[in-house]
Amino acid sequence: MKSYRLQFSILSLILLIVVCALSCGGAGDAVKSTDQSNIQGVWLAQSESQNGIKKDVAYRYVFKGNKLTFTDETGKEMNYSFKLDTISNLKLIIIQPVDMVTDTTSVSVAYELKGDSLKIVVAPPNMRPTEISDKNNQELIICKRKGL
Repeated sequence: MKSYRLQFSILSLILLIVVCALSCGGAGDAVKSTDQSNIQGVWLAQSESQNGIKKDVAYRYVFKGNKLTFTDETGKEMNYSFKLDTISNLKLIIIQPVDMVTDTTSVSVAYELKGDSLKIVVAPPNMRPTEISDKNNQELIICKRKGL
């Protein structure tokens, strides 16, 4: 009888651990899918700043599925594939050019998505963003969802 209770207790503990692990893993996926769906659409850059120096810009970002089209101020379009990395405290958009034959290196940019406001942080070459700011030569781009 004691053996049966011990086995039942161990089985219950294992089941509890599995349920907790699945619950915790699912929460990260929910954030990712929420950001993935919320980032979709057209975003217009309002400003860009670096080390406290701000300038007005007119960039356009279009997120559709796992594709990103960036249009600069001259009207030149660049196409990327992207995926979101929401695991760490600093969320990242990992982008990879799709039009370039020679350089298809992926680049990580940090982002903060709150409703119809999107902040994008681009670090200097060969570096990753460290925070959502324009400090340390990082470029901070403030975007608003088109139509507002």
